[in-house]
This record gives sequence, C-alpha cells and structure tokens, in this order.
Amino acid sequence: MLHLNLPAEHEGFWTCFFRRAKWLMLGVLAPETVLLAAGGQWASAKRSVADMKSHGSDSWTLAHAFYADSGGFLLQPLDSSPFPVTAKQIHYMVKQNYLSVPDISEKEIFDKSKADYVTKTIACLQTGWFVTECAARAIQKLPVSPIELSTCAIILCTVTIYFFWLQKPLNVATPTTLTVGESMQTILQRAGSDAEKRFWNTPLDFVEPPTNYTFCNWPALANRLGPYRKPLVRIPNDRNPRLYGLRQRFLYTLILVIFSTISFAELYFEFPTNIEKTVWRVACIVCEASLLVHAIGEGVVLCQKSPPFDYIYIEGYKLQWPANLLFFVPAATYFVARIALIAVAVSSLRMMPAKSFVQVQWSAFIPHL
Repeated sequence: MLHLNLPAEHEGFWTCFFRRAKWLMLGVLAPETVLLAAGGQWASAKRSVADMKSHGSDSWTLAHAFYADSGGFLLQPLDSSPFPVTAKQIHYMVKQNYLSVPDISEKEIFDKSKADYVTKTIACLQTGWFVTECAARAIQKLPVSPIELSTCAIILCTVTIYFFWLQKPLNVATPTTLTVGESMQTILQRAGSDAEKRFWNTPLDFVEPPTNYTFCNWPALANRLGPYRKPLVRIPNDRNPRLYGLRQRFLYTLILVIFSTISFAELYFEFPTNIEKTVWRVACIVCEASLLVHAIGEGVVLCQKSPPFDYIYIEGYKLQWPANLLFFVPAATYFVARIALIAVAVSSLRMMPAKSFVQVQWSAFIPHL
C-alpha cells in the first residue's frame, strides 16, 4: 500500500500508473529504500509538529504535516503560478505572518484519503498471518521456500513502513490552495540575502534548501538532469528528508540488518543445483558485507563532526567525491546481490522438495484433553 505524493494537475492516468509500478518494483527489489523514504517523511512530519507547537498552534497534527510534505498545499502568490510547499515552508510563512495556519481539519484530510485505519489494519493482519504460517512450518520442521522467506523479509520492512505512514493520507488527488496577499518578489526581498540564490525546486528553497552538493556545484549538470519545469509542479516521491536523530537511524539500521540476515536461514535449503546454492550463499555474504562497509562509512563521517551532530552533512557526503564511494560502491554490490537472491528464489520453484507441499497441521498446536 504505497502512499505516494500527490500527482501534478496535468498528469494523467498512465503517468501515475507507471510511477506506482516503478515504486512497487523498487519495493520488491530494495524495500529498504522505500523504508528510508517513509522514515524520512515521518521524521519531517514530527519536526513540523514540534515547530508549529513552538509557534503556539496545537491544531497542526502529523496528518497535516504529511499532507503538506506530499504536496497537499499549493502556495498562490500574487505574481506567480501556484507551486507546492512543504511543511517547513508553511511554518516559515506562518511565522512571518504571510499565512495563518491552514484551516483544514484532520478529518477533512483523511476524508481525501483512499484508505483508513481499518484497511491498513486488515493489510497488516494478512501479512501477519503469512509470517505466522511460515513460523509454524519451521516449528513442524517443514521446509520454507526461499521465496517465502524473502517475502517474510519484505514484510518486516512493510510493517515498519505502515507504522511510519500510518498518519499519511493515501492517493489524494486534489491539493488545497493557500492564497498569499503578497507577491513572491516581496517575500524574497524581505527574506534578505538567504533568498538571493537561484532556486532549484521552488522560490522558497532558502527555507529548506535541497542538500544536493553535485547540482549546486555543477549547474550544467543540474540543467541536464534536473526538473524541466520550475517551480516544481509536484513534490517528488524520492525527496529524502533527514531522519529523526540517532534513535531512528539505529532502528533503521537494525531492521536493515535483520532484513538481510533472514536470508541466511536458507543456507541448508535443498536447492535444485549446487550452483544456485553457491549463488545464494555468496549473495547473502555480499549483502552483509556491503551493509558493514556502508555502516563504517557512516560512522567515519559521523566521528568527524563534533556534537551536536550535523545530520545534513551525514546525508550530504553521499554526493561528494570521493567520499561518495563509501556509499555508491556498497550500494551497487548490495543491489546486485539482492537481484541474485530474488532470481534464485524464483528459479528454485521449478524443483521444490516434496515436503514443501505439505500443509501445516494446526491441530498439533492444540493440546488434547
């Protein structure tokens, strides 16, 4: 159940369809990337609620922050076309008295959503039942196929993603327009020197600047690879807000380690050929080694900064040469190993052990009187 950001007004059915298909494929090949995006969005929403409360607004909830960061609010100045604004940018506009806190209730936001708590709970129960059945097969010493084990690993990420996106509305199509009684030129002039730089996404980039070292230092590359329409007409799904401190980073790392370690449970599975068994084992080791190298890289960068830790810098090193090799090399090898694991899991279906077709005897778990 992907909670993607709002589409642009001009985007049709097929554009949204292929965007969703792309993210579904990414969720299968590398669900940890979707988990990272969801965790960053949740962290951004938490920071937004804290900012609004410090400003005296208790009506701003996580749902409002998620709605804003997904492109739910369009800012309409007097002298330009409307463009999407993030939760942090709305807080700036409210703080500078250009806007009041958006007059939309949490109930109205969820009324736009295509799913509620009941739907999400049912989805979690279905995935929980699958994990329970796999655990029961292991207890009764019945083989669990590699593709079933891979599904259990993906479910671990999926449940965590559901937690992060619990307050995010699903498949909202129509944004809310916020009208400003000032021109964008006036707002930028009053902001001072911070707003003098050329914007990359929207004119309010100076409030929440994109941490993209490469594009900021090579404008020619930015013009070739960057957005073709400025300001942006929608907030992209791969926007990567900072995580919410060391605790959330530790949780993300722990889930990622468990996700990649689950595959080791199939080291003694009866694969159709020895080649497939070898590929599976090598891919498992490569996944763990790639995560270790990446964790060391994160730790080295973290130790170079004195407290309080600068999380923008930790994310930013991934776009600086040659420090980005500590990220891109392990990421590339990890991605290749993940594809190998999925390929072996699918190919093993052609020749399964006979016990793989034996169903769980649930009555064996019930004591007889």
